[in-house]
This record gives sequence, C-alpha cells and structure tokens, in this order.
Amino acid sequence: MQYAVGLVVLVIVAAGYAVYRGRKRKPVQPQRRTAGNVISMESHRRAKQVASEQQCSSCKRKNGKLIFYAQDNGTVVGLCKDCKDKANKRDLLPL
Repeated sequence: MQYAVGLVVLVIVAAGYAVYRGRKRKPVQPQRRTAGNVISMESHRRAKQVASEQQCSSCKRKNGKLIFYAQDNGTVVGLCKDCKDKANKRDLLPL
C-alpha cells in the first residue's frame, strides 16, 4: 500500500515537473502580423517604381512624373509639366 501511494506521488511530481519545463522552454514569438494601416516598405518601393505610369489629372496622358497641387475645395490633382501653366492660372498650391 505504501508503495502505491509513493508511486502516485512520484507520478504527480513528475507530471508537474514536465508541465513546468514545457512552459519554461517556449520562446516568445514576435508578432509578424501588421496593423491595418501599416504598409511594408517593399510595397512602397514597388509603388515608386511604377509612379511614372500615373495619368495627368487634366490631359489624362502618362507623361512621367507629376506635380501635385491642392485645389480650392481641398482635393489633390497631379499635373504633368505640360499642364503646369493651367495650375499657375488657377493659383493652385503645389504640395
């Protein structure tokens, strides 16, 4: 009878030790997921490479880099170098 009680106590202690060691050894994993409004820099770099494919807001041609202006109502327009005179006539503010 004493052997059975000793064996049960030994099994309980061994199980408790195994659980303790299992919890202690688990490394903390860094969170890989990003928040909803965070973008990776890799997607930003790819977007900059295709920036020359944007259309002018006025003439709708793809003329390389655009110059962005703020209109009176708060909207933003991107104009090419050819349409820069239109922005100056309308007194748009460059961004």
